[in-house]
Amino acid sequence: MSSLRAVRNDGVGALAERVLADLDAVVVRMGASYREEIPEYAALTDGELAREVLPVSRQLLTTFLSCLVESRQLTVRELEVFADSGRQRLIMGIPLESVLHAYRIAGREAWSAMVAAVPAGETALLADLGTRWMDIVDRTSSTLAQAYVAASHERLRHVDARRRELVEALLSAEDPAEVASVSLRFSTVLATTYVPVVVFGSTAGIDALLQDFPTGTLAGHRGDRVLLLVPQRLEQPRQRPGTLICWGGPVACGPTLLQEVRHVEQLLLTALAEGYTEAVLGPDDLLVEQLLLGNPRVAGALRRKVVALLQRKDPSGAVMGTLRVYLATGSVPETARREVVHANTVSYRLGRVRDITGLDPRVPRDSALLVLGLGLPEENP
Repeated sequence: MSSLRAVRNDGVGALAERVLADLDAVVVRMGASYREEIPEYAALTDGELAREVLPVSRQLLTTFLSCLVESRQLTVRELEVFADSGRQRLIMGIPLESVLHAYRIAGREAWSAMVAAVPAGETALLADLGTRWMDIVDRTSSTLAQAYVAASHERLRHVDARRRELVEALLSAEDPAEVASVSLRFSTVLATTYVPVVVFGSTAGIDALLQDFPTGTLAGHRGDRVLLLVPQRLEQPRQRPGTLICWGGPVACGPTLLQEVRHVEQLLLTALAEGYTEAVLGPDDLLVEQLLLGNPRVAGALRRKVVALLQRKDPSGAVMGTLRVYLATGSVPETARREVVHANTVSYRLGRVRDITGLDPRVPRDSALLVLGLGLPEENP
C-alpha cells in the first residue's frame, strides 16, 4: 500500500498517507503501552514482542487504511491473519482477557494517530472514520477471540483424552513391568501407591478439581464421573456443593488399583441408591453396605429377594416408595404424612411387601434385610 492516494485522491487518501508515514512510531507506542498496562506483555522479551505481537498491530492499522481508501470490506484472508494471532496467543500462554486488553490499547493508540493526522479544516472526516474504525476493531477482535476459544477447547479435548488414556493404561497394567511401561510411554513419574477418588455431580472441570488435591494427582473421566488417583494417603477430600465424592484406601499400581477403583465406584452407586447427592464418603462409611459389596453372592441374593421381586410385582412403584419412607422413618403415621395417604394405606402396602418378599418391614431383622436390599446399586448389564 505504497500510494493510497492513487486509489482515492481525496481527504481520506491524504489522511491514510499521513498515518502511514508515522506507522513505525505508532506501532512502537502500541508496544510500549502493552508492556506498561498488561503484565503478560511486560514479561515478553523484546524479540517475542517484535516477532509475535507488533506485526499483528501493524497489520490491524494497515488493513483498516486499505479498506478505508478502497471503500471495501475485510476479506476472509485478512481476517485469517487475526485468527492465527488468536491461536498463537494461546500457545504463548497469554489469557484471552489480556489479549483483548491489548486490542483495546491498539485501537486507542491507532485512533489517536488518525485524529492527529486530520487537518484542522477536515475534522468532519472523524465521524465516518470513527464508525469504520470501530467496525474493523470489532470484527478482527471477534475473529481473534473465536479462534482463541476454539483452539483452547481443542487443546482441552486433547488434554482430557490424554489424561483418560493415562488413567486407563494404569488401571489395565497387570504387573510392575507394565506399570513401568506406562510411566515411560507417558513420560510420567508414577507414585508407588494411589488413593482412588470418584467424583460425581460436579460442574467443575478436572483442572478445578485437581486444585483440591496434592501435586502428582492423576485424573480422567470415566463415563459421567471423574476419577482421581491421589499419590498419598488421604484424610478426607474437601466437600464441593452438589457433589458426591467417594474415596478408598491407598493401593499399589496394578490389578489391586483397578479392584479398589471398582470398589469405590460401587460405593458411589450404593450412596446414590441410599439417596446421597452431596457428601464425602470414605472407607469407614456405609460399612454394612461395603460388606455386601465385598460379597457378590449375598448382594445378588438380596437383589433377587427384595428389588427384583418388588419391581416385578409393583410396577407402579407405589409399594416400594412407601417402603423406603417407612424404613427411613420407622413410623406409619409419619410415612402416611409424607406420602400423603391414609395410615391404613401405609399398613396395606407394608403387608404387600411382606407378601411379595417374605420379609416384614415391621420386624427388625427383616427390615434390616430390606434396608440393605434397597440400598444395593443396580447390577451392571
